[in-house]
Amino acid sequence: MPRLKHPRQSFTFEYRLKVIARADEIGNRAAAREFEIDESMIRYWRKKKDVMTKLPKRQRACRTGIAKFPALERTLKEWIISQRENSRVVTTVMIRLKAKELARQMNVAEFIGGPSWCSRFMRPSHSRCLALGRVTLS
Repeated sequence: MPRLKHPRQSFTFEYRLKVIARADEIGNRAAAREFEIDESMIRYWRKKKDVMTKLPKRQRACRTGIAKFPALERTLKEWIISQRENSRVVTTVMIRLKAKELARQMNVAEFIGGPSWCSRFMRPSHSRCLALGRVTLS
């Protein structure tokens, strides 16, 4: 018999931890039936349990990414700031080329420095001073 599709739902970490605790008592499959969710979700949540316990209980998304190359990104950020202080334009292509150059100097072999890396690096979460197209007048 084909399974019916449920609409996508998001659950708080508090709810997920409650489901995990119940699954520890009665098993994944029984907990899935009780809470009317997929058994695979319970297995996935159990793998992520230690991460979920450290995050706020009301949070729903597990965004815990950290920089893979923090020293390189810190040096690159300093370079961008110095270029901006000297009133030079800094494009994403320049950032990527400089990042690749710094990776060679720091012997970081696995660094690729593609367009998607650059867009993630330029996000406001890294720093307000990195946003392209912003002109500050003194």
